[in-house]
Amino acid sequence: MAEALEKKLELRVIAPTMATGKSPYKFKKTVDMVIMRCTTGDMGILPGRVPCSMVLDTGILRIFDEDSDVKERHMAIMGGVAHVSDNVVTILSDAAQKPSDIDVEKVTAELKEFRRLFDETPDLNQKQIYRKDIQRCQVQLDVAATTNK
Repeated sequence: MAEALEKKLELRVIAPTMATGKSPYKFKKTVDMVIMRCTTGDMGILPGRVPCSMVLDTGILRIFDEDSDVKERHMAIMGGVAHVSDNVVTILSDAAQKPSDIDVEKVTAELKEFRRLFDETPDLNQKQIYRKDIQRCQVQLDVAATTNK
């Protein structure tokens, strides 16, 4: 049995601003693999990975678990940091959302408004801020569209 556990990762997603009173974890589960969006590109983590840390970008966290009814789950991660050591992946993010956490109507309205503001402003610095808001909304909508609710 210990051998089987060595072929798995423990994924811990901590979002302090979104934590419930019962647990600091937004998501905690033993999984086969995770793929996360880092500032340098996507990073896939498998069991046995050497220790490392990375800075996360806004993106989709893909969680794979062959032993589950749902083989691939998605979460929206709004930046943060990740640390991998001893087959434990710990993600600390200000915002992490499962598909069921996302209000599609609200995010769709926000996306429409940010696109309008982006198109109307001549200020390049403000455009960059709106671009990040548009990216966040798009990630949320992409995750909400997944079937692992």
